[in-house]
Amino acid sequence: MIDLGQPVSLGRLNWSVQEDEGAAIDLTMRSGDDSDPNTYWRKTFRGDETTRYSDGKALVLSTYNRLDKGERAGITPDTENWKTWSPPYDLALSSGDLAGNKPRQFVQFAVQFSSTSAAGGWLHYLQFEVSDPPVASQALAEIVPVEVSAGAVTQFTYKILPRLTGTDLGFDSIEIKTPARVASIDQVRLEGLPVDFTEVRVEENEFELRIPRMDLQRTNELLEVDFQAQVFQFGTVFAARIFDSQQPHEVHQGVTAGDADQLVDSNTLRVGLINIDKKAVNDLRLTSRSFTPNGDGVNDQLKIQYELLNLGAVPVAIDLYDLSGRRISELYHGTATSGRFAVTWDGRDAQAKLVPPGLYILRLEVESDGGIKSEQRVVSLVY
Repeated sequence: MIDLGQPVSLGRLNWSVQEDEGAAIDLTMRSGDDSDPNTYWRKTFRGDETTRYSDGKALVLSTYNRLDKGERAGITPDTENWKTWSPPYDLALSSGDLAGNKPRQFVQFAVQFSSTSAAGGWLHYLQFEVSDPPVASQALAEIVPVEVSAGAVTQFTYKILPRLTGTDLGFDSIEIKTPARVASIDQVRLEGLPVDFTEVRVEENEFELRIPRMDLQRTNELLEVDFQAQVFQFGTVFAARIFDSQQPHEVHQGVTAGDADQLVDSNTLRVGLINIDKKAVNDLRLTSRSFTPNGDGVNDQLKIQYELLNLGAVPVAIDLYDLSGRRISELYHGTATSGRFAVTWDGRDAQAKLVPPGLYILRLEVESDGGIKSEQRVVSLVY
């Protein structure tokens, strides 16, 4: 358990590990508001009733241990003041976000080692970033609508209500995670009035905006961002971070799902799907039905775009066949989750030789719990 002294913004976690073949290391973490991540319960002996209190005070470990054994009703995780354990970090990446969607005072790490008798694993160091004081003491956020049609471009409004106190850093930037590149960013409003904003970055799964500075004078002013995006997976979370572009060494603070706008009933950053069917491939598009890979820089490659719906990590194969059914090229064999993806074909076969002009069959195959789903398109190659 690490006490950071006061609530601080949590940033990135870095590590260095070494794993022999036959060894594995699992690293997880959690963050909280007090020094005890547990809740303690006492039996009242009135039926099955239990309480967290004894003599009018909340139970802590020391007072719980002083109870008679018959009074002890159990210990549960304190989900009100502590975030649950994060999923294990992908240690091959060497860094990841600290688990915490608001300023926290306490962090705790858990490292599990497993190996065969002849193998070993080493955790050389852990290093993490915080900002003290935090960017904002609190930043509640919610999104509307909370249910959409799978794969449909939908107008969303992202609402953030910041509460800044004392020496909070304030912020002038927002980054919002999205399932795919947004179709558009339409408007930013403060207290219902449109304000100027700048699109700093628009990437495949995230965009960043520069907005009017939010400081102590603008605490509790509702900030709204309108954008259009697609959702492919039930329960997709639109996470966001706020930060000050003028202080690049401070961390980007996560927002907390909650009641940012009392006029809407969302209170969540999670978006569901209205109608869930068994369709795995939502769309398979080609930039052109024909292309000319003759090296003149015009239409030399065929871009293949596809969307997968409501899937975990599943095997995906994209292959090209001639009209006799012979496979001539493997464009992609791997795994993918829900989202929008793209691959290209340069007109070459598995031996990197240009194939003769003619018609070819593109086949996309997805192996999900519902069985193998496939889509096909005809491709024309000309010179």
